[in-house]
Amino acid sequence: MTRTSSPLRGGWLFATIAVLALAALFVRLGTWQLQRLAERRAANAQLLARLNQPPLVLDGSPLDVAAVELRRATVRGAYDYEQELLLRNRSLNGLPGVHVLVPLRIAGSTSAILVDRGWLPYELADPAVRPAYQDRPSGEVTVTGILRRSMVRVGSFSPADPPLTGDRPRLDAWYRVDIPRIQEQVPYPLLAMYLEALPEGETPADRFPRPAPEIELSEGSHLVYAIQWFAFAVIALAGYGAYYRQRTA
Repeated sequence: MTRTSSPLRGGWLFATIAVLALAALFVRLGTWQLQRLAERRAANAQLLARLNQPPLVLDGSPLDVAAVELRRATVRGAYDYEQELLLRNRSLNGLPGVHVLVPLRIAGSTSAILVDRGWLPYELADPAVRPAYQDRPSGEVTVTGILRRSMVRVGSFSPADPPLTGDRPRLDAWYRVDIPRIQEQVPYPLLAMYLEALPEGETPADRFPRPAPEIELSEGSHLVYAIQWFAFAVIALAGYGAYYRQRTA
């Protein structure tokens, strides 16, 4: 090695700065993934705390969306299948289908809550076929599920539900559970949240709609990604160091 050879001098300076900047970027990305992991764990802890609270009993009173989102809730009433609608583009185990939403007229109240009864295969989604899969027990039913907030359209690339008009007074299929929009076609007040029905015991494979499974609390792949980014930083620095030694030996 010559006396003047240095990774911070001459033609090596730009390459050294570039490698250090790249390693710093990898470290920043790894740190960001760790931050995302911490946020995910905090959100999971909050969700678990809410799920472990006693179920709310819905009586038609207004709901504080921020306070009760993702809380378990129980409601008693009667399904109004005349107002049944579908939620488009929903899959189960890789199979295409829809979700079935039905207003439940709350007992002792003039209000109703939309209930997501679960997944239905596309081939069973036709209005002429769906009545065969409507629960029609005598009298009222009690439904337990998880409260979820109304969905909103995110970004201009997200598909939009067309507006209701005199020629189109209602939509049978929606892209999202947009409760204020759905309210326009329902003749009685809807609560500001909808209820995602939970299965009652084990659901037979041939029974539809299939309720959503219990919420899984996953930490995602953030830790794996963080380790990968940190490894890339080490590889970049070690590889550059080995290359520099080889070329200046």
